Amino acid sequence: MSLSLIRKPFIVQGLAFTIAVLMMNNVQAANEQEQIQQLRDEVKELRALLEQYVPQSKQKNEMPQQATQTSVAAQNQNMPKHTEASPQPSALSFNSASGAQVQLYGFLRGDASYQAKGGDGIFNRINKVDLEGNEKNSDRFYSTATVTRLGLDFKAPVQGADVGGKLEVDFRGGSSNDTIRIRHAYLSFNDWLFGQTTSTFLATDLQPEMIDFNSPLGVGTYRTPMVRYSGKFNPELSYSVALEKGNDDNRVPALTSKLKYDFDDGKGTTSARVLVTEARSKANYDQNNKQLSADDADLGWGIAVGTKYKFTDSLQAVIDYSHVKGDSKFLLYTNNAFNVNPNNFDLNLNEFDALTFGTSYQITSKLRSTLAYGAMFANDANQFAQQASVDTTQNKTLQQGWWNMMYSPVPPVTLGVEYIYGERKTFSGQKGKDNRVGAMARYNF
Repeated sequence: MSLSLIRKPFIVQGLAFTIAVLMMNNVQAANEQEQIQQLRDEVKELRALLEQYVPQSKQKNEMPQQATQTSVAAQNQNMPKHTEASPQPSALSFNSASGAQVQLYGFLRGDASYQAKGGDGIFNRINKVDLEGNEKNSDRFYSTATVTRLGLDFKAPVQGADVGGKLEVDFRGGSSNDTIRIRHAYLSFNDWLFGQTTSTFLATDLQPEMIDFNSPLGVGTYRTPMVRYSGKFNPELSYSVALEKGNDDNRVPALTSKLKYDFDDGKGTTSARVLVTEARSKANYDQNNKQLSADDADLGWGIAVGTKYKFTDSLQAVIDYSHVKGDSKFLLYTNNAFNVNPNNFDLNLNEFDALTFGTSYQITSKLRSTLAYGAMFANDANQFAQQASVDTTQNKTLQQGWWNMMYSPVPPVTLGVEYIYGERKTFSGQKGKDNRVGAMARYNF
């Protein structure tokens, strides 16, 4: 048999096999095209379902400020209106039985201090540090957790009125500074405040940062019952006027006022303050019924001005100055408001200047430092100074400087260390020194 005859059946069979394979491929391709088209149809159906669902989901879950955007409004223009749900309250927020919103805040804090020289206690007592030659409180270690603070802010749901309040306590009350005490307790109604809070004559926002809980020399932290009215001339300029409780012997409340201006772009603030108060001496007798003082009164007053300014995002400075006559309540570490002439019972008013200034620098996002100075200079050329020359509890000058470092490894936690050096000088020239190192750990909540 010739080779051509042998090859012919194979060629025919090969052609048949090839045609069969091609037909199978065409059938398979057709099936695949049908499957692809089916998948496309299913995707279209799924997309249509998603387009119907997503706008509804957004309308239910978006925040109020997002719901005002044009795109969302367009998506929801044919949808039924929904009431925006209020944000989920935090674990430290709740509602009272009357419906008021209540916010819990505060901090847990521990302090420790080593005192080479100073006064009788862990915190600042620059006006009472031991005098040279009679140093009883040298080389001492202190620690406490009594400055831990708890507070509640209230906001009442009253339509057409701004009604709120505050209650804040710590544990520095009592003669031993270890019992609960009220720091702030007041209610606010629109522009009015009724209750106890920091005096309007003071500016706690104009104080250099200090770890020492008793606050810097040259300023005040006096919290007292009051009635205060506050308002604004414009967004940057505000004012406050108050009647406040002064000394216990006074027959009339003190009048205080403040004018405050806030710089643009949050660069800082400045304020001017005024105090008018009564300096009253009640009739007093010794055990032999000898009169020591008369029932007399005089006018006490004070003025103050201060500024805080942020030069850069990292650097800011603060300064505050006060001049006061006839008062011992509103500023810290001052002398008596007056003494009484033993012969004619006249009141001799104390007069002094107080100053504090400092600078703070944010070294990193977690580390900052403050260097500051405070002072009190009493008038030593008046009748008060002459009579106080034999009283070692009254001071001609007080000076104090401090430097601290504050570290926040995480936002709620702050660790700090501080060095303080100060001196006091009596009207008779005796001196005492304040030399301490303190440390603090605080957890804010």
